[in-house]
Amino acid sequence: MQLRTRLTARQVDLLLAVAATAAIGSGLASWAVGTGWGRWLTVMHALAGLSLLAMAPAKLRGSVRTGLKRRRATRWLSMLLGALVVATVVLGVLHATGLWHGVGYWSALWTHVLLVAFVAPLLVWHIVSRPGRPGIADLDRRAFVGGGIALAAAGAAYWIQQLAVGDNRRFTGSHEIASFTPAGMPTTMWLNDRSPRVAASDWELTVAGEPVVLETLHDRAAPLIADLDCTGGWWSRQSWDAVPLAELLPENDAPTLEITSLTGYSRLFPAGDAADLYLAVGYGGEPLRRGHGAPVRLVAPGRRGFWWVKWVSRVDPVDRPWWLQLPFPAE
Repeated sequence: MQLRTRLTARQVDLLLAVAATAAIGSGLASWAVGTGWGRWLTVMHALAGLSLLAMAPAKLRGSVRTGLKRRRATRWLSMLLGALVVATVVLGVLHATGLWHGVGYWSALWTHVLLVAFVAPLLVWHIVSRPGRPGIADLDRRAFVGGGIALAAAGAAYWIQQLAVGDNRRFTGSHEIASFTPAGMPTTMWLNDRSPRVAASDWELTVAGEPVVLETLHDRAAPLIADLDCTGGWWSRQSWDAVPLAELLPENDAPTLEITSLTGYSRLFPAGDAADLYLAVGYGGEPLRRGHGAPVRLVAPGRRGFWWVKWVSRVDPVDRPWWLQLPFPAE
């Protein structure tokens, strides 16, 4: 009750803005990071999102009730923002608990991320358009106590959620699917990427400008156990039949490797990571399926799924910095 009665409407708005900003920032960062330290980003994202739910009653009893009485023309946009925020958080909870994974390509997590694209600009508009915008002066003892109560409630909810879910989730929040069962592994694409229909016999692969015969990769491939962690919210551990990229590259001084799909999709990697990148031609002793990148795909342990370039056609040393690319591909 203290959170509802002691905080002013401006303080509630300020705490909500901080929680929403933290949720969006940590969510996007955790979506990109595939290494162990990304666990803290996932935890931060969960706590920020659950804090929004904890503070929702205070928002409803305060400025929402007052705003509806004023009957501003823009009140419908504000109501839409509130509905989208609640839907976004609920979808996040459904994904995290595994209660609902989504329908087909539109997983609960992908829908969660899509809604954020609508929430972010509406949130900025909502804050800027308020006549009495919250400020630093609103950060008094009451605000810190109220924020602490919301954060404690979020922490308790997160702890209960983790107990309920168990070990199925990876530190990124993804759920395990079909490990060591290639046929059961989902087939997903990044945005508008599409699998090319080119026979393996007609496939052309070049590494540093030199052609590589696919049969050579098959002959040199060795088992490599690695986890594919998809941004769609699932992960799968497979034994990939793969060749280290470093064994195929000639010596060169280029700082960056560009790995390109036949579809035009590409990612840049530090050249120093070549020993930890692999070209896979199969999994579990069987050839790759077309939807999984056949006839050859990149395996990049420790990176999220959108780094694992499918249908690799070229590996090129380039002079531009590897970080000079969008954090998430736009293709």
